[in-house]
Amino acid sequence: MPIEPSQGEFSHIRFERVPDLQPNRRTRGFTPRRPPTPSDRVTHAQEVNVGFVEANEQVAATRMRVGIDPSRLFVLEFNSVNLDLREIIERYQAWVVEEYSAKDGEDENYRFLVQFPTETSRQLFLDDLRLYSTESEESVTLPPGMRRNFFDALQLPIRPPSRDERTGIRLRQEGFPEQEPFYLDVDFWHPPSNEETQELRNQVRTLCRSLNGSVLEDVRTSSLLLAKIRANRELAEALLDLDLVARVDLPPRLAPAYTEILNTVPPPNLPLPTEDDPMVCVVDSGVLSGHPFLINWVIEENDFGTGEETPTDLNGHGTAVAGLVVYGSIAECLETQTWEPRVRICSAKVLRNDEFNNPVFPDERRVEAITEEAIRYFVQERQCKIFNLSLGTECEVYADGRQFAWAEKLDELARELDIVIVVSSGNRRNPPIPDGALTREQFQEVVRDRLLNDAEQRLCNPATAALALTVGAIASSDALGRDDSESGVRLRDAFAAAPLAAPPPFTRVGPGYASNSSSPPVKPDLVDYGGNYALQTIAGGDPRWTRVHLNLGEPTLCLGQNGRFIGTSVGTSFAAPHGAHAAAIAMASLQSSLGRMPSANLIRALVASAATLPSCPEGWLGDENDILRLVGYGVCSTEDLIWSRKNRVRLIAEDAIEDNKLHVYRIEVPEIFLATRGKRGVTVALAYDPPVRASRREYLARTMLVEVLQGLTTEEVELYRARQEEQDESSLPSSLPSSAEIDLRPTKSKLQWSTLQVRSKTWQRRPSLSLPNGESESVLHFVVRCQQRFPADDSLQRYGLVIVFWHESEQIELYQALQNRVALRATRVRIRA
Repeated sequence: MPIEPSQGEFSHIRFERVPDLQPNRRTRGFTPRRPPTPSDRVTHAQEVNVGFVEANEQVAATRMRVGIDPSRLFVLEFNSVNLDLREIIERYQAWVVEEYSAKDGEDENYRFLVQFPTETSRQLFLDDLRLYSTESEESVTLPPGMRRNFFDALQLPIRPPSRDERTGIRLRQEGFPEQEPFYLDVDFWHPPSNEETQELRNQVRTLCRSLNGSVLEDVRTSSLLLAKIRANRELAEALLDLDLVARVDLPPRLAPAYTEILNTVPPPNLPLPTEDDPMVCVVDSGVLSGHPFLINWVIEENDFGTGEETPTDLNGHGTAVAGLVVYGSIAECLETQTWEPRVRICSAKVLRNDEFNNPVFPDERRVEAITEEAIRYFVQERQCKIFNLSLGTECEVYADGRQFAWAEKLDELARELDIVIVVSSGNRRNPPIPDGALTREQFQEVVRDRLLNDAEQRLCNPATAALALTVGAIASSDALGRDDSESGVRLRDAFAAAPLAAPPPFTRVGPGYASNSSSPPVKPDLVDYGGNYALQTIAGGDPRWTRVHLNLGEPTLCLGQNGRFIGTSVGTSFAAPHGAHAAAIAMASLQSSLGRMPSANLIRALVASAATLPSCPEGWLGDENDILRLVGYGVCSTEDLIWSRKNRVRLIAEDAIEDNKLHVYRIEVPEIFLATRGKRGVTVALAYDPPVRASRREYLARTMLVEVLQGLTTEEVELYRARQEEQDESSLPSSLPSSAEIDLRPTKSKLQWSTLQVRSKTWQRRPSLSLPNGESESVLHFVVRCQQRFPADDSLQRYGLVIVFWHESEQIELYQALQNRVALRATRVRIRA
């Protein structure tokens, strides 16, 4: 049953920001770089005209062959130098559906995929091109100066996207299935309006019927219409040639999960859940609700069209995931022989068993559609707030291109429904075996270096979702057994691929979706235990990976086998539920502190505020940049986030901020924090959920930052921030001392594209904090800023903020001192301990 906190444990303290006092700031206008001037504008115009007309004729011919209206919605590729064409293109009643940019020395190269919806929009382009060639001062669509810049910057060729660009990874690797019909995932560009999107739907269905195929389902994101199509070779070839198509691929396959029997543990008498116990929806292969360690803790289970006609887990993957969500650490339960469930489960079955006993999505469903259906159902029927998706497509590895459609859909759902979606970073099942290492330590270092330097080791779909809580794996064990082991499970002639608590060779690493290569987002956000590999050589043969072994895996539940219900499993699938468990406990803690359900942003911020670097060998993770890519912010301590304590206090706030505005939080720092001997520090965690759009290069409609300033009055802070907005991001106003900003790590520039940010400062001795003018106590101002990247439907951005003050002395009464200064109530929490 839920219990009261122990002595010295308290709920977190609510606090509010300073009322808005800041002056309105001027936003900087867009100043384009000067595009190159062609040596001969007449010749350049002729070449552009020929390329544009030929591309239109090529698209029209392809469409006529398959019966698609050639007069509507052409998709062409434009390239430019030193000029962002998006706003200009929109003046031709056209839309940019995808864009990239890259530095080439001093130049900025842009690539755009552009939809021209009608012949009229294409004619506007040609009319302006004619005026450009004659250097006319007449204005039709563009004024003369803008027209010159636009066509000067435009590079050749203008062309439809190529067939190769439309071919998905699995289709490129495996080719078309021999047996017809087969299933395809086809992504179509769609226009902004619902009416025109419906027209596109109708045309696609007509095309499929004419070639003896059919559209089984479709789902829409902000930029794409995602269809599941039953196809044959002729239809597939037609789709690959169609300019409206962004991608054609075979349905995704999941990497197999491995489960081995660990031990026989008699089924315990489990306590019954109550309505106060938090709940998580496990979106997976189902759950064995009658499992002796899950009895009564599976609240509802549903099969979302997998074809197995039962919500029961026939594979074991979902049950293994659910066990870790319910208990947190099953390894700890085994060690203590104490079984205390803490989280209730809803089971959304979206995977079925294939003939090789692998969990797979049903071929006739889009992964985006089936996961959306499951999530919406459990939000509506059970008010689920936390969702665990230990799912991923191993072949779709992120390579700095467009955001994955599945990841975009999860981001849209997370924002719309205000939910926390926890996803695994993905597995690389067969990473290359390092060579050239002479010792175990050297080998493990090569494994680490390969994680960082091998492009195939990066995140897979949908782990790049910007609003998801992405979790990677660290090694559960590096002990392979002793010679005299009575269990007979020693792994001979082998050694662990990674040290204990270090990233193993199968885990996928960051960074995440990168709209700006100089400051990519932090991904994975967290890591947790997910097993390990070993390198084994048998009888002098070639070394090989050992991926499934008793001593390598993360202990968790398995389907019953000879009366055994506990096993070990390997993969990031089993790291993610640790994060979901932590999010569920955080939700319950916050709900009691606030007296209402917290926002998903505040839950994410609280979880991240309790993250610390894993306890692998000192220095093993490398520098700060390497750390962020390998383990994100680290491992979340669930026990740390439940309560504030006398010497470790969390202040919590959630709010909404306007674009290009700032919020200021003021905290008077207690003297006891400053004067008491010992190590101490401040941690700031910020989470927000901006609108996303995969058709935009920047993807996030807004970015946010949080900074900490000292030695200033609130009025000075407002002026300070207003002036800083007018200057370069990296500089401070000359009218104020540079010492005003606390140097938190990581720097703000490294996190500005991350929707979850954790920054901290540690002092070994008394901090040197200046007194503001006219004040008797040191003051810290926490400044939250929101910057618009592109216009969104609303002007308010929600966020959650958690500030942690901590001191190593367990005798310090820091909680009471801060509570008196914040002057907001803090209520006790009832959570299973």
